[in-house]
Amino acid sequence: MAERRFSDDSGFENAENQLNSKSVSCYNSFDNESIDLPDVNTKSLSPIQTTMAPAGNRLKLLVLCAVLSAATNFPEGYCNSYPNTSYKSFQHMINGSYVARGIEDGLSDEAYTWYWSFVLNIWFVGDLLGTFVTPYFTDNLGRKKSLLIANFCALFGAVLSLSSVLFSIPELFIISRFTTSISSGMSFGGLILFLQEATPTAERGITSFICESTFIMTTALGIGAGMDYIFGQNLPVLTGVAIIPAVIAIVTTLPLCDTPKFLLISRNDRAAALQSLEFYRGVSIENETTLDDMLIEKEMGGAEQKVALISGIIEVFTTRHLRMAFILGAAALQITVGIWPIVYLSTDFLAANFPAELAQMASFGFILADFIASLLGILLVERYNRRSLLIGFGAANTFSLCLYIIADLLIPVWEPIRWGQIVALVLFGVTYGFAVGPIAFFITSELVPQRNRSIVQSLVFCFSTVMSFIISFVTLPCYTAFGVLSFLPLLVIPAILCEILLFFYLPETRAREIHDVVAELIERHRKPSRGSES
Repeated sequence: MAERRFSDDSGFENAENQLNSKSVSCYNSFDNESIDLPDVNTKSLSPIQTTMAPAGNRLKLLVLCAVLSAATNFPEGYCNSYPNTSYKSFQHMINGSYVARGIEDGLSDEAYTWYWSFVLNIWFVGDLLGTFVTPYFTDNLGRKKSLLIANFCALFGAVLSLSSVLFSIPELFIISRFTTSISSGMSFGGLILFLQEATPTAERGITSFICESTFIMTTALGIGAGMDYIFGQNLPVLTGVAIIPAVIAIVTTLPLCDTPKFLLISRNDRAAALQSLEFYRGVSIENETTLDDMLIEKEMGGAEQKVALISGIIEVFTTRHLRMAFILGAAALQITVGIWPIVYLSTDFLAANFPAELAQMASFGFILADFIASLLGILLVERYNRRSLLIGFGAANTFSLCLYIIADLLIPVWEPIRWGQIVALVLFGVTYGFAVGPIAFFITSELVPQRNRSIVQSLVFCFSTVMSFIISFVTLPCYTAFGVLSFLPLLVIPAILCEILLFFYLPETRAREIHDVVAELIERHRKPSRGSES
């Protein structure tokens, strides 16, 4: 399929011919049995690396990806969710701090609403900054070093957070969230790239799905830990827990090899790429062929191995298939924006119609259902089309928001229907975890060649972060002023428009090499004229 599409463009045809000539020499050496494959277990790796290396063991690879994902995603999931159920303790800490400084009675209710909204949503400012600088680090230092830098930053943020509650300094808590969010912006983009490039095509969807599942798991841990009868009334323990996974993430990342694609395409180091391939997939006579297949992405992305950030951004928005990849990725993530105000504020929303303790339990039930659904989704992501899962469950996810709105509006008419809000919340979690959240976060990387992947993915994450910040920041004030109807313009209508866009333009990516998906996008969005692509 890719060969047929390349023939429509002389540039791609030349690239393919060059690649075929390289592949022939590789195959000839296989025929002549002249390749001496290195012993990865004894010659190439340290003892620690040998112990950790999956080396083709599927279970070991999945466990490694799960541990790395859970530890790396912990700051974003846990630190963003424990304020949901522990907000009363933080309110006491914040007001107590200002009372001690001479402000009688602390902040007013209205002032605290905006203050708390700022505390929560400062996260998106740091996340945006971290996401924006991700391409520089991932493309120049590599995926592994980028993860290390991000995890050290997360460790520093966790220490600041613990210090802020120990000494009752709310401003330091804001700084800690800003610092940790920078690390999350860097780590999440780098982690997706790492998982997509280190694993075989057959496991790409599963490992990327695991990444989002671990994020949901850490979110559930945060909401659960923030309950009053766990750590909700013990803020030093609640915040200090984040130090442990930050250390685990650093220790896990240190012995890893960088990804084969980065080493081959960006560093042009075939020997290191082969060693990395053996580290993750084991020694095989097919490894040389796999490396040759990876080079197709380099040829499709252009002759240059690296692209500067600004020129890369310009290239994305002036190249038709890259621009469409950005639009599709942004639309997919826009469907997920509703998760943030719900993760932050579901207990607040439910407390309007339920006792505080029941509201906490319902919030935990929502995120637990989300996590369980994500585990089931892992079993299906490589069996069913990504496109069908994303669009179908996206529609169900939007329907759950509509159900929540309807239940809230009908409470004055029939009070028992308030339980429909909890049903809607759980349905939102199930549809998000089963497909919407995990697929939306990695689909962009399956639409773009290696050369542009980091920049396009970061642009998509930047756009999503800005939208998440705007919507999350105004949700609580708008809900206070206008009630549940504010969800329509903020969450429901944008999601519907994005689902329509995805229905018409999103290609299928399951079980396909990325260069084949890119070739389809190029073919679809080629200019009608015979001129060159803009």
